[in-house]
Amino acid sequence: MTEQVRDDMALEGAPGAVPEVEHKLALLVKAGHTDERTLQFEPGRRLMAVLEIFAAERGCKVEELVLFREGESKPLSALLVIDVGYPSHRRHHVHHVGDVKVTVFYQADSRHHEFKRHATVEDVLVWAVKVFGIDPSMATEFELARHGQKEELAGTEHIGHLAGHHHVLELNLVRGDIANGNDK
Repeated sequence: MTEQVRDDMALEGAPGAVPEVEHKLALLVKAGHTDERTLQFEPGRRLMAVLEIFAAERGCKVEELVLFREGESKPLSALLVIDVGYPSHRRHHVHHVGDVKVTVFYQADSRHHEFKRHATVEDVLVWAVKVFGIDPSMATEFELARHGQKEELAGTEHIGHLAGHHHVLELNLVRGDIANGNDK
C-alpha cells in the first residue's frame, strides 16, 4: 500500500485549467524507541535522503547510519530509488553503524553477547533463556526489561533503537505475567 499525498498547484495563465497534481510517496521510518514518523518523498529520490534527514538531526555523518527494511537482515543501499514500485508500505529502520554489546542480568548472574542493531528483543530473549538454562516449559513466562526498570519491552523492538547511538545495552531477564494473572 503506497500512500500518496496530493498537492494541487494552480497553473499560471490558464483560466479554468485543471490543477497539476504532484504525487509524493510516504515512507514509514522508525529511528528510535519512541521516534516513528512518516516521511514524504517525490518519486525519483534516493534512500540517501532518509539518511541525510536523520544525520542532520543527530549531528552525525550519513556514513554513521544504516537503513533497514522491516524483516530484512541486510542494510539497504542508500542509492536505491524511491519510486511508485518501491515497497514504501514496509516500515524502515534507521540505526547507527556497529553492533550492540548486550548484557542481560538474571538473578545474581549476567551474560554478554554482541547483536546486530536490527536484532529484536525477542532474539535477545531467546538467547538469554538458552544461556541462563531456563526450563523450556517456563520460557514463555520470561520477558526482558531495561536494567533497573520494570516495564517489559516489546519483542519486536530493535536493539539498535533501545541502544540509540551507544554500543552497549543492559537488560534484565524477568518473569512476566503468569497465566493465572499473578506477577512475578
